[in-house]
Amino acid sequence: MATISSESIEFENDGIIDSLTLSMAPSLFHENLKREISSAERENRELALLSLSLKLEKFPSLARAQAELIALAFGLKQSLRGGDFFSRVSDSGFWVLLRASESELGSIIDRLGFEGRGDLAVELVVRRNDSYDEWINRIDLIHFR
Repeated sequence: MATISSESIEFENDGIIDSLTLSMAPSLFHENLKREISSAERENRELALLSLSLKLEKFPSLARAQAELIALAFGLKQSLRGGDFFSRVSDSGFWVLLRASESELGSIIDRLGFEGRGDLAVELVVRRNDSYDEWINRIDLIHFR
């Protein structure tokens, strides 16, 4: 199996849309995330970020990895509830904002169909009382390790 470099996967956007997956650009995601945190604080709602990252070594070719990124984005668009949103934040993966309590997260992951996939790293980071910067630092450590 060929080794795929993350530098070889297209990761470009126009500030609004990722050119490969047609998902929200990271800068727009972060703007929306800040607004969502403010809203959740006012409404005393819980939030979680779902980190999805392809394990590139599991793919036989660059084309197959890119096709899987496109399929993941399509699946997320079809499966997320209103108010939830996502962005491709790295060459190989996405962050998904979930308006959900911690007790709901397991059923959401099941509904999205990511459980048990050997080609995908799936991590959840619940916000709790973190500031935006603290929460982003925690998810960064997980997603970009």
